[in-house]
Amino acid sequence: MADLVLDYALLHDLAGSMRSLRGQIETDVNTVSGRSVVGSGGEVGSVAVGDGTLFAALSAFYSACHKPFKDSMDKLKELGDLLDSVAKAFFDVDADFAGKVNTGRLQAQIGQWEARKLAWEHYQETKDKVITYQYYDENGVLQTATIPLWGPDRPPPEDPGLMPTSLTGGPGESTTTNAAEVNDQGLIISETSTTTTPNGLTYTETTSYTYVDRDNDGDPDVVDYTTTITHSDGTTEEIVKRTNPDDSYVVTSTTGDGTTTTNVTPAANGGYQSVTVDTEGETTTVTVAVNPDGTGTKTEVGPNGTDVYTGTPAIGQWTLQSHTDPEPDYSDYPIGV
Repeated sequence: MADLVLDYALLHDLAGSMRSLRGQIETDVNTVSGRSVVGSGGEVGSVAVGDGTLFAALSAFYSACHKPFKDSMDKLKELGDLLDSVAKAFFDVDADFAGKVNTGRLQAQIGQWEARKLAWEHYQETKDKVITYQYYDENGVLQTATIPLWGPDRPPPEDPGLMPTSLTGGPGESTTTNAAEVNDQGLIISETSTTTTPNGLTYTETTSYTYVDRDNDGDPDVVDYTTTITHSDGTTEEIVKRTNPDDSYVVTSTTGDGTTTTNVTPAANGGYQSVTVDTEGETTTVTVAVNPDGTGTKTEVGPNGTDVYTGTPAIGQWTLQSHTDPEPDYSDYPIGV
């Protein structure tokens, strides 16, 4: 099957063209009402036309065309809105992915910078040191000599400069810029990712991270976050993850439609159970059981029934094995009917 490729910038431009065309039609349609005849200067009478029969024919023509053109305005609006919503939906997915890729790239660059920084600090501490050794010369006299620790055969490392805190890159013709604040351990504590296209689509995601080192080994064991997203259509979303002492955690997603809450409880071998309650109050439960060999089973129970999958949880590869429709809801029926 061929991959589906959508040019969301082109769709966004096309939606704008639809709206522009609708505006042009709307001006003409609103000018014409009933059986009026319209010239370049506005509504005219039979005298301006010069012939009563011709005026009547023109009047009938304008009357016949009025409704189809008015209907076309509604269709153009619907089509323009559809194209724009598709463009923005695909753009948001690409922008979110680009931001996460850039986060990984930036973290890698920070790691490389830290390695160069350590090498540079070691050089600063040892650049004036020498290795002292003794030897006997040709006359059998014990001599003492030195060799500099750094010399022509061992050039000093490059100055690492300032820690990288931003980078740019993005999908297609769009541009994604990640700007981060980093603590003294080299961990990103806040980050803003902004993706823009040449024709004006913008997606912004800001995340603040909280790290917890439970075993005091210097490495974080828990990473929680708060993410605020401004989508290309102007709507906003806040996603918050908070981890409990027993390693279960809660993720909430709040939009203009309300809040969706997901409680996740870890299980053996990397399995888990998640219970999600959406903005409509409907509950979906996902249970993933992982075997010692890495294979597993996923059972998803929700409003649409029960789906059972088998596959490899580590790579998210699942194959649907069975589906069961939900039980009919008879609660709205009167008892005894």
